[in-house]
Amino acid sequence: MTLDTLLKLPGFLYEVNGHYYYLGKWICKECTEIEATDCVSMYHMCRNGQEEPDTAMYFQKIRAFSDFALEIPYNPAQIQTDLSHLLTSLTDADQKSLDIQIQKFTEDLEKYTGQTIS
Repeated sequence: MTLDTLLKLPGFLYEVNGHYYYLGKWICKECTEIEATDCVSMYHMCRNGQEEPDTAMYFQKIRAFSDFALEIPYNPAQIQTDLSHLLTSLTDADQKSLDIQIQKFTEDLEKYTGQTIS
């Protein structure tokens, strides 16, 4: 289910077992940029604390980082292969954590941009 879901979503930065990855329909790429990974921590902290204006700001920053990380021209077949490889390498706990992050992202995507994913 996660692969199909990710292939419909715009890029976002997710934390998986201490590593950060840009994942989405146009991207599957590890992120080592500290400014971007710090935004993920702040986004989750603000979201958990229900600090609405800051959550929205960090959400938009992460989306911007994700867009800037895109490699043009993109290769849809390679992205799907890379996503599939990453997902099959996850432990059950990592998969559950990623599923929760994706659910929160889809909620915030609709809340802050009006986009819905079917």
